[in-house]
Amino acid sequence: MDQYLSRYAESEISALAHLPKAFHWSNVIVIPACAEDMGFVEALLTDAKASGPILLILVINGTKASSPCVLDVNTKLFCGVEQRGRIAWQCPAGAGPWINEFEGSSVSVMQVDRFSNGRELPSKGGVGHARKIGADLATWLIHNGHIDSPWIHCTDADARLPGRYFTASDALGGDKENTALIYPFRHCAGDGDSVAIVAATQIYELSLRYYLAGLRRAKSPYAFHTIGSTLAVHAHHYAKVRGFPSRQAGEDFYLLNKLAKLAPVHQFSEGRDCGPIELQSRSSDRTPFGTGAAVSELVRLQDPWLEFRLYHPGIFALLGLWLQRMPELWPRGMSEPDKALETGLLESNGPAIDKADIRVLVWALIELGVPAALTHAWAHSRNQAQFTRQMHTWFDAFRTLKLVHHLRDRHLKSVPCAELICRSEFKQWVRADKDLHDNLIRVKQVVKSAQS
Repeated sequence: MDQYLSRYAESEISALAHLPKAFHWSNVIVIPACAEDMGFVEALLTDAKASGPILLILVINGTKASSPCVLDVNTKLFCGVEQRGRIAWQCPAGAGPWINEFEGSSVSVMQVDRFSNGRELPSKGGVGHARKIGADLATWLIHNGHIDSPWIHCTDADARLPGRYFTASDALGGDKENTALIYPFRHCAGDGDSVAIVAATQIYELSLRYYLAGLRRAKSPYAFHTIGSTLAVHAHHYAKVRGFPSRQAGEDFYLLNKLAKLAPVHQFSEGRDCGPIELQSRSSDRTPFGTGAAVSELVRLQDPWLEFRLYHPGIFALLGLWLQRMPELWPRGMSEPDKALETGLLESNGPAIDKADIRVLVWALIELGVPAALTHAWAHSRNQAQFTRQMHTWFDAFRTLKLVHHLRDRHLKSVPCAELICRSEFKQWVRADKDLHDNLIRVKQVVKSAQS
């Protein structure tokens, strides 16, 4: 952590060297905010519950390309937090973060200005850069004893947290066994949301849960949600993977992809561990992909339920076959990896899959570079367990998604939602996955309302 903070952390942490030791909290949460009003801060000040005081690190951000309207809303939020509380500490240099405290609340807010003139984020940094600033500050505070919990909680302004949000992570203590925590979530209608927005958001949520169910069916070690507003990261592991990538979108996916190679990612169960985080339904053009962008695309469709397509379930059967047979390629040695791959998959004793589909899978894996990865793993492994671990590290969440897209684009075309839910494979998945089942019920309700 010393190495990360000295070499790779954002410059904002330098201001914390002046922070008096008396400042101390039990938990920390990081929220990037761009063009948001005070509503989410008020909700957190009122509703947040933990075993001790909480620090909210609020990174208010924009770029030089941001509109005057964004700058105005960001300024109102920054000033609104300051006027709502009192300044308890400010960096002596004046340019760093400062801390506000609020009467009657256990929450303090550390504000970070990355929107005003001269302090804007780089144009390509986006929300990933804002999250990294906040999480780096949290890492410094944890490492220097200002925060008890090792968990850096990350969420967004459109999220409403459940009552047991902090106690769920507190129950795990400081154990480094898990690199990250994934909280349960649901998308909920906000005040004034149109039926079209709500329906589009629920359909998009269905796609997220369906993809996760497919990964689980395939027994992928990367079967977890990658949504930044539902994430908590252990500070020790956060430092080991050098923090959030500074990306306009997908920073949560790439961070979790790295973390999962170190140790397990733990997913909380809704109800047993805590309630779901409620995410507001809304479209957005702030990021090139993700929930907001997907909802905007769905709303533009004439009938999203008939036009929006999800991956063919056969893709996950092929993915499962590859992951099942992968360890069994170990004894085939280092010669002719292409042939070893083809023979190993075609000789499968697993689920009945057409040989033509398997040949397509083989060619897809060859194009993704699997033969070279096999050669490397064979050469650097002493046993099957080490070989399998190396292959799973190489064939990660990113390459899994690349294989899924390859099979979609060249072989098994995606299926409209209305058609998919009638398929026997999907019905089996729904019976085995409560989250997918419950979401499907919500989707049907809002789609029916939208169509009427």
